[in-house]
Amino acid sequence: MKEIDCRGLPCPQPVINTKNALEELKSGERLCVLVDNEAAVQNVSRFAEAQGHSIEVEKLDGAWKIVITKGERATSEVPISCGETPAYPSCVVLSSKGMGQGDPTLSTLLLKAFLKTLLEARERPSRIVCYNEGVFLALEDSEVLEDLKNLEREGIEILVCGTCLDYYRVKEKLAVGKISNMYDIVETVLSSRVFKP
Repeated sequence: MKEIDCRGLPCPQPVINTKNALEELKSGERLCVLVDNEAAVQNVSRFAEAQGHSIEVEKLDGAWKIVITKGERATSEVPISCGETPAYPSCVVLSSKGMGQGDPTLSTLLLKAFLKTLLEARERPSRIVCYNEGVFLALEDSEVLEDLKNLEREGIEILVCGTCLDYYRVKEKLAVGKISNMYDIVETVLSSRVFKP
């Protein structure tokens, strides 16, 4: 039985590691996932069951052991679809340095988790728009720079407001995405389903 240790890892990393490990197994083979908090137990269990696997959870001293048996017809692959492209593609709007209101450290942590999960999501946006303080996320010293670069490598276009870069005097520090203007931003927002984390 294969074992992966996800103790100490922040959300959504235990689910991502579980997904990757399951992809290497054949039907009927088992995977043991070690986690150290109840949220991870719930997230990993929910993911495994949604993919058609069976699970057993055992409480250890300060940790949990989740044993997953890979189902016969289970798959974690995104299904290939030949249907028409949706009339309204989606875009994510980032207008601040974090996600939501409240403690800045928590907001940054949540945004990092959001972007990592976005990379693993079945439905991804076609564009990410950064304006106001959101432009700081695309700079060379950004804590989420690598996540944005990975999303860009996956074909997601990142538009960064040029007016905002000029206002904050940080244009020379831009490290991901392309400088955009209000016309492109308006066109993107009006022609998309908009998500603002």
